Amino acid sequence: MIKDIATVSLVLLVFILIFVIIMQIVSMRNLKKSRSHMEKLQGLLKPGSKVILLGGIYGRVIKMSEDTAIVNIAKDVDIKVDRSAIKEVVA
Repeated sequence: MIKDIATVSLVLLVFILIFVIIMQIVSMRNLKKSRSHMEKLQGLLKPGSKVILLGGIYGRVIKMSEDTAIVNIAKDVDIKVDRSAIKEVVA
């Protein structure tokens, strides 16, 4: 009886390990895809680009530095945002 319990436990442990390994592989692929998308997006950014921020705010890039961008969201309203807060380049 104890031998049966040990066998079942071992089989369950193997299935759990396989599941964890598969989840790690899928997670790494998604992270790589996301990083690739962000690098492509950052390459498209330049002053004058229309963008959508993570909060859903539409604007136009006025000025950029290494880590931040100044985005005009309305007449005489410019905001400083982290470049990673830019979700999408519209045009």
